[in-house]
Amino acid sequence: MKTLLGVVVISLVLLFGGCTTSQPPQQGQPGAQGQAGQPGQAGQPGEAGQTGQAGQTGEAGQTGQAGETGQSGQTGRTGQTGQTGEQGKAAPCPAGQHRHTNPDTGVVRCVAD
Repeated sequence: MKTLLGVVVISLVLLFGGCTTSQPPQQGQPGAQGQAGQPGQAGQPGEAGQTGQAGQTGEAGQTGQAGETGQSGQTGRTGQTGQTGEQGKAAPCPAGQHRHTNPDTGVVRCVAD
């Protein structure tokens, strides 16, 4: 950098303060090559994306149809009435007793002879 500045100053002095003779101006030496620049800084990270919207709730399903009512069963048949049994014969009384019917209650008993 200092070298380049020195070359520029000398060139200006020669250009403006040079002699007035008719000599052609001398050509200066090429300047030194500049230094390489420093690498740039890394960029800042981008902002996070926005959160997506929540999905909509689904529709409720349809209610099923009610089942049909079952048929009533058939009424059973009435059973037949049984036959009436025959009146049994009274048991005989033991020896020394006979049958006696109470006239108030109609109960039959064996009583002593």
